[in-house]
Amino acid sequence: MSIQREAVLVLLKEFFEARAVVVSEADFESFDFIAAGVLDSFEVLSMIMHIEAHLGLSVPPELLLEPRNAQVGCFVDAIVALA
Repeated sequence: MSIQREAVLVLLKEFFEARAVVVSEADFESFDFIAAGVLDSFEVLSMIMHIEAHLGLSVPPELLLEPRNAQVGCFVDAIVALA
C-alpha cells in the first residue's frame, strides 16, 4: 500500500484544527506537538487511532518515543514509511 505524504499532512492538520490547535501552513511541519503540550495522552492516542482508521494501517505507539517524531513533518515521514 502506498500512502501519500500530503494526504497524511492534511489528515493531521484537520485533526489538530478540530481540537482548536491552529498552526500556520509555514510552521506546520516543524510544529512540535509534544513540546507545545497541545495534546494530552488521550488525544495522542486518539490521533493514532484517527490515522489508523483513515489510512488502514497500524501505528505502533513506540513511534512517538522517538523525540524527532514529535515534529509533525518527521511524524508524517514515519507514518509514510510504515505503509
